Parts: sequence; C-alpha cells; structure tokens
Amino acid sequence: MQEMHRYLSSKQVKMLDLLKRLVNIDSGSYCKNGIDRCGEIVGAELQRVGFRVDVIRETECGNHVRAVRKGKGNKQVLILAHLDTVWPAGTVEKRPFAVEDGFAHGPGVGDMKGGIVQMIYALDAISHFGLEAPPIVIFCTGDEELGSIRGRPYIEEEACSSAWSLVMESTVPPTTIVTRRWGVGAFDLAITGRGAHVLDSSASGVNACKELALKILALEGLSDYAEGVKVSVNLVRGGTARQVTAAEAWANIDVRVRDLDKMDSVESKIREVAGNPSLPLICLQLRGKMTRPPMEPNPNTASLLRLAVEISHDIGIEVIAGEKAGGSDGSFASALGVATLDGLGPLCYDVCSETERVDLSSLVPRTLLLAKIIIGLSGYPSVVELMH
Repeated sequence: MQEMHRYLSSKQVKMLDLLKRLVNIDSGSYCKNGIDRCGEIVGAELQRVGFRVDVIRETECGNHVRAVRKGKGNKQVLILAHLDTVWPAGTVEKRPFAVEDGFAHGPGVGDMKGGIVQMIYALDAISHFGLEAPPIVIFCTGDEELGSIRGRPYIEEEACSSAWSLVMESTVPPTTIVTRRWGVGAFDLAITGRGAHVLDSSASGVNACKELALKILALEGLSDYAEGVKVSVNLVRGGTARQVTAAEAWANIDVRVRDLDKMDSVESKIREVAGNPSLPLICLQLRGKMTRPPMEPNPNTASLLRLAVEISHDIGIEVIAGEKAGGSDGSFASALGVATLDGLGPLCYDVCSETERVDLSSLVPRTLLLAKIIIGLSGYPSVVELMH
C-alpha cells in the first residue's frame, strides 16, 4: 500500500495538469465541441493505460467514450463517468482552473472532472505495478447532465453484463461512498395565451406569464422534502415585449424523488398540475418524464460496500455509506440489481455552484481507495501481500 501511495503521490503534479486541461474546456451539456474534446483527452489517457477505446458519436449531444480492458475472471466491473458539466459556454473564460489554499477551483472540477482524473490514475497505478484486475468497461457519458437520454441505453447494456458498478461522482463531507440517490425527472412546460397591447381593450390578451407564475407556485407546492419529494422550477422565459401581453411562456421543471414506490404518484401529480389551466383560453403542453430511477441499496451493493469499508480502514481513511439527492448514471446500474458504489471521486464542496472546489488532499487517498477496490474485485489471492 505504501509503495502505491508513494507512486500516486509522485503523480500528483500530472494529475493536476490533467485536471487543469479538462476543467479549462467549456463542456457544458450544450457545448458539444468541448465535450468531444474532453472525450478525446480521456480516450488518449485510457489508451495509455492499456484500454481499447471506442467513440460513440452523437449529433444532438456530446459523444460518449467506451473503453475496454481484459482482466482476470469473467465478472466485469463497469466504471461510470460523464464528460459534460452544467456550465454554459464562456464560463471557463470567467472562472478558469485555479489552485488556492489547497483547493482546485473551476467549472466542473468536482462534477466530475476530478473523478475522471482519479479513475485514470487508479488504472495507471494498477498497470504500473502489474496487478491483476477484473475485466473493466468504462463508459463516459456525453449527456449526463441532461438525464443521459442518449447515453442510458449503452449504460444499461453494459450494466446487464457487469457484476459491479463504480461511479466517479464526487464525494461530500463527511467523506462518503454513496449507496442511495434520489430519482430524477425533467419536464418542459409550454404555455400559450393570447398576445395584445396591454391597453388594447378591443383584443383582450391572455397572459401566458401569469399562468406560468401560478404554475410555478403550484408545482413547487408539491415539494415535501421530509417525504423525499422536491419539485423546482428554475429556468423560465416568456413574452416578447414589455408592453405586449405575453402570448407564450416556457419553463423547465426539475423533479427529485427519493423512493421508487413514489415515482408514479409524483409524476401523476406533475401532469395533473401542469395539464389544467388556471386562466381561461390558456393552452398547456407538457413534455418529459422521470429520467432516472432512485438508487436504492440492494444486497449486492451491501456486500460491495463492506469490501470498500475494509479497504478504507486498510489505507487509513474513513468512509461511511451516504445518500445524495442528486442523480447519477449509477442509478441505472443499481436499478438492474448491479452492486453499485457511487461518489468515489474526490471530496468536493459546493458542487454545481460558482464556488465548487475540490480538496486536493483527498485526491491521492481516494485514488488509492479506488485502485484497491478494483484490485479487490478480481479476487486475486495475494493482493494484500502485493499492496504492502
């Protein structure tokens, strides 16, 4: 263990350099060119450590990257990551990668470019020491922040052939391994009213923005965090001019549900609220669905968690099983019964905010943890002997 720890510590400058390269590319979900550039960098790094890399090309979103390496045994481990971030084009110019007071800052530094760097260098260390590992498939999604609409079928296909799934999302304090996540839904609501000058009494306008305001209150009123339900409307637009009654309005609705058995009822309530106008002569059109099932603990995950906890004790770090409300691609694997550990990336604060930052002191220990989990899954009999 000490030898591998020293090796990874010696690679920290290169890890930071790779993290900087990735963070300083705008790769928001609608920045296809940036996502694809990140995929090229990640693919080249994976080839360097012995993987065969395929690019799954997309036209409407970023490309996906699939990488495969043979290993010991016939039980496959699936490692999941994503190449897109929540940040729009131009963010890097405003907030480029920076290191300050032991933290790395920048758009997507924790969600999830730091986890990608950890993944690459965990595999690099395994390769460097010639340690055996199970067959590995890596899938890096190009549209995760949009719900993995295009990536999901590929993830589920790989999950059906996998015994374990490891997800490179960041961890949060206290340092956790995520075994439960909330389900996610994404809906678009289009509202059509009737445009007219605000003073034109001969042509009564119907204000789509007013209807939208009422819908926001009603939709967010469905939230009950204690019951594991959160409905948010954060992206809206409407109208064409200050003095014209808004003929159209639009909103994006984010839905989070903790428990699988509540998914259908929550979706039904969303459709009921969004499908019934509050104002006369309003037309409503709702599109979307629940895009991710909740990740709920299963017996296979519990067994895998025990291995991870034992390894964390072995390398002298503390981890606990935790829950995050945010969704991830791990939910797709877990829903198929695959043993899934999420949140294996670095310790991150304020994820998806302008102050998102990664604690650099977590980078090497969490990379070591990941490497030892992967090796441990091979059932290699003298792994402890080799690592010490």
